[in-house]
This record gives sequence, structure tokens and C-alpha cells, in this order.
Amino acid sequence: MSPFISIIIPFYGTADPVLLQRCITSIREQGMEEGSYEIIVVDDESQTTGGARNSGIQQSHGEYLLFVDADDVLLPDTIFFCLSLLKRYSPDILRFGFVEFACDSLLEKQNQTNQLPPYVEYSSGAAFMALNNFTGVVWAHFFRRSLLETSSLYFSKTSLFEDEEFVVKAYFFARKMLVTSYKVYGYCHSSSSLTRMVADEECRKRVSAFREMLFRLKAFSQLCQSDASAERLEALNRRIHFLVIDYIRQMWRNKCSMKEINQRLAILKQEGLVPLPYKKYSWKYCLVCPVINVYIRFVI
Repeated sequence: MSPFISIIIPFYGTADPVLLQRCITSIREQGMEEGSYEIIVVDDESQTTGGARNSGIQQSHGEYLLFVDADDVLLPDTIFFCLSLLKRYSPDILRFGFVEFACDSLLEKQNQTNQLPPYVEYSSGAAFMALNNFTGVVWAHFFRRSLLETSSLYFSKTSLFEDEEFVVKAYFFARKMLVTSYKVYGYCHSSSSLTRMVADEECRKRVSAFREMLFRLKAFSQLCQSDASAERLEALNRRIHFLVIDYIRQMWRNKCSMKEINQRLAILKQEGLVPLPYKKYSWKYCLVCPVINVYIRFVI
């Protein structure tokens, strides 16, 4: 019998085996029936996070995939509710909530009921993406494996922002999508985590990696122009526009000089990513968009 879910855990390089064991224990203690799930630990030092996850996808047999980082955990007694939603409604994607915690702290159990957690159903991932801003983390989702297969969807072989790109593309292709705020995942604050490094060299690397991710999504949008519906393209472009703003924020947060910021903005202008379109996406977008566009017009 094939497992219902495949849980893919990249583990290589400087990863802590003690934290990996904690992660696996948090999965096994969910009370899932043996044979209903499989845990795939991808132990390959030569790969990036994206490459390791791709290997996990290729090895998987489950109807649904869940990506878990080795230093994170599943919250106690939570996955049953996700499985109930997946089996009852068969969405392409189920997005759930998460909490952040210090690695040396204990997680409290959530209040349990016999009712399914509240959720919102969307006709497609694009319908969700067209209406919402979101954190583009891959581990806050269950993905139907056939969605990835029919869409030929894999991770870029990087270890920075590859999940943001993957999530956007998955939403673009997905049909039915369920979203619940029910918290299932525990994201560990770790000083050794890739997302926590703050050295100058790492800062520049992060900014450049974000730019490359943004450019890959722009190329993807252009590739889909002739085949995709107007709704899906509008949702995708909305997300790209918000990511342009995030990229500018990344420059500030990662200590880029004004000269470097202007150089990077000039490249965005050459690529047609700025000025931003005047759209009523959200009040925050309406506030920030004119400021960026004025700066682009008079400085860049």
C-alpha cells in the first residue's frame, strides 16, 4: 500500500543530527498509522536545499508531500486535522499556520477538538494569490504530488529563496486550494540557520539570490503569457510586484549602500520591473508604489 503522505527532510552539511532526531520524533508522535506516511531524509552534502528537496520528490510515493526542515518540528497532535481536510476535500494545496520558537524551548499543545479546523476554500491557487499577501515558505503546505508532476514543478537548485519561487509557481498551477490558520508547524529560531546569517558577504549573497529568484519568476511569467488565463497571469504579476518591493526592502535590511541600491534599481528598470504599476492591491501597496516610482523617475 502506498503512503498517503510523504514527508521530505533535507539533511546535509552542518545540520545537527540531534535536531533531526527531534524533528523525526515530532512526526512519529503524531499518531499516524504505520504505512500511511513515509519519511524521506535526503542526506547529500553535494546538494543545495532545493536540490535535496528535488531528490526527495523523486523518491516519494505519497499522494501528498510535506516539506519539513531538519531543525523544525510538527506541533504536537496537529496533523490529524490536516489529513481530515485532505481526505475530505482533495485539494491541490492545503496551506496551514505555523509558530516560531527558540530551539531550546518547549512547544505547548494546542487545544484539541473533534471538529475540523476553520478553513477557506479557493477555486484555485491563483484565486488565493490574487487576494492575499503571504509568507512564501514551502513548509506551510501540503502539495498534491500529481500537481508537481503534471506541472513539471521542481525547486531551483539554490539554498536561498527557492521556496518563495516554488510556492508562487505551485499557486499558479493549482486548482482547488484550502487555507487554514490552524497551526501545525514549528519554525525554529537558530543562529546557524541560513536565514539568520548576517555577515556582510552573506548579506550581499542574500540580496543577489533574491534578485535572481525575482528574475526567474519574471521569465516564468513571460513564458506563460500565451497559454495561461488572464486571472492566473494577473495573480502571478501581482505577486511579482510585491516581491519587487520586498527586494528593495532586502537591500535596506542587508546593508547595501545607496550607490549599490541605485545600481540595483537601474537593473530593475532595465528589466521592466520598475516603475511599478498603479494597482489597488492593498493600502500598503498604494502607499509604497508612488514613493518608489517617484524615486525611480527622478533618481534612476
